[in-house]
Amino acid sequence: MSEKEDYIDYWINKWQNKETFFHRTKINPYLEKHFEKILDKNGRILFPCCGKEIDMAWLASLGNQVVGVEVSEIACEDFFKENNLKYFVTDLNQFRLFESEDGGVKIYNGDFFKFDLKYEKPFESVWDRGSYVAFPKHIRDMYPSHMKSLLGKNVRYLLDTVQYDQLLYAGPPFSISDDEIIQNFGSLFKCELIEQKAIRPCHPGMDQVGIMKESIYYLIVKK
Repeated sequence: MSEKEDYIDYWINKWQNKETFFHRTKINPYLEKHFEKILDKNGRILFPCCGKEIDMAWLASLGNQVVGVEVSEIACEDFFKENNLKYFVTDLNQFRLFESEDGGVKIYNGDFFKFDLKYEKPFESVWDRGSYVAFPKHIRDMYPSHMKSLLGKNVRYLLDTVQYDQLLYAGPPFSISDDEIIQNFGSLFKCELIEQKAIRPCHPGMDQVGIMKESIYYLIVKK
């Protein structure tokens, strides 16, 4: 994705062309390990740029309410069909809302940066895997302030990033340094690195990168 390329068209095309290497078919081990750190029993959680993440169905099955935002209509439809969830669709102002019949999962189909508190009350929990890392630098620079506008004062937020030599692969997922997290999020959030592990890329187009670092940050809003 180039700096000038429209991120909406880019991701819609990826889903249309079935280039979804980033999708995981198993529950994310970091979320499974740490979800109780950010989510109370029968809580409510935001999944920005959620794709068709199976983690949403898993958390909903535990009695939580999951709210996703996703630009691809294909991803929204696939999520409900692949998880055998009956759903209905409502046309809203700038979004189409896909909602399970039991209300456990809602996915707003549209541009994350147009999603605001007209649609939902503030969130106290966030799982951010594949969202922040999906955007080029000029979009990432405005991401934290938009995210904070969606959150309550007691939010608990897990952010999943990767780090590698960006000269070897242009992204996405984009390489995110520890310094960038502090620079972009540090004025708004207290940021704690709670996990870091060497991994191999899941995308064959990233073979030249070799080993990269995956990091999990725990964020809370500064008072």
